[in-house]
Amino acid sequence: MKKLSAFCILMMCCLFLNAQEGVDSVCAADSARVADVAYVADSTGTADSLQVKPRKSFFKKILNFADGVTNFFMGCDTDYVTPQLYEFTTQAELSYWHDYYRMTSSHTGTNNSMTLQSGNPLILGGYVYWSILGYGYSTDVKNLNFRGGSKITNHRNSFTLNTARIVAEIYTFKSGKSAEITGITNLPLKKEDKEFDGLSSECFGIDAQYIFNHKRYSWPAAFGENAVQRRNQGSWKLGFSYNITKVDFDASRLSPYVAEHVDSTLLFNHVSYRDYAVSFGYGYNWAFRRNCLLAVSVLPALGYRHADISGKVEHSILRKISTDVVFRASIFWNNTRVFSGFVLDFHTYSYREHKFGLTNTYGTLKYIIGFNFLKKK
Repeated sequence: MKKLSAFCILMMCCLFLNAQEGVDSVCAADSARVADVAYVADSTGTADSLQVKPRKSFFKKILNFADGVTNFFMGCDTDYVTPQLYEFTTQAELSYWHDYYRMTSSHTGTNNSMTLQSGNPLILGGYVYWSILGYGYSTDVKNLNFRGGSKITNHRNSFTLNTARIVAEIYTFKSGKSAEITGITNLPLKKEDKEFDGLSSECFGIDAQYIFNHKRYSWPAAFGENAVQRRNQGSWKLGFSYNITKVDFDASRLSPYVAEHVDSTLLFNHVSYRDYAVSFGYGYNWAFRRNCLLAVSVLPALGYRHADISGKVEHSILRKISTDVVFRASIFWNNTRVFSGFVLDFHTYSYREHKFGLTNTYGTLKYIIGFNFLKKK
């Protein structure tokens, strides 16, 4: 009996130990699940005990991204250049456009020429910049008719990229305005003979430049108005340009006297040419006083031109090497918040064939005033 009792007690102890091991296994499994849940909570950031970082707004993310791009392209030596300190820029422009045309001909065995120049229209426009990107529009104020709509014959659109390393512009402009015949070979002209309104032109172009000394020389300070040059500095520049230019000449708008006596080989109906050019030049910024800058840039260009001319002269298609020059100058006052100044922009394009030539030079003189706002953090 005692042996049976001892055996029963031993069996109960074994069962108890087995049960305890089962409970421990379940508890361990539950603990593992809890640990897994805690790990998942940690990885997803949903646990109450975690410190959740506040999410940035979409607008702030965009601004931060723009700041990063700007810092890469606008990185500079701050002893020489103060970079753009604000997110946005607005500016107004008042400018004069000037076009000059010279036609030459030697079809008759003698050199003849006719020169015209534009009527210097008054142009009103402006730009809006976000960081390093900008858009500008300009139009002739004399051709706005607020009572009966508008008749815009002179206007320009421009998309710009202004950085320390690279500057670029995509632009279009159209010009259809009154002009003056300033001279015709061996033909005296009266005042009424000089008036002419049959000249028009339009252009689409892409310009890009790489600034070699972009750490210390600032093209945006000179012509983009989104930086300030603090010390004198210059830089070599390498550029590429592509443009399509079209010029129309309506000979029926000439005075009867000129139409009768002018050499017909000087006249044409339409000229169009495409230019692909590489330019290499130099720019210099003179910081002559605090916040004041005088800048000059000259870029001779060598390129390939495909031109097409039609009219009273023989129709021809010409492919040849072209040479052009782009000259810019500016004087500015800029305290990083407000800026004001003048910019001169001058371009020369020339078309030549065996016995006919056309040179088109146009320039703009701008007065600019602008304001920066929303300071970067």
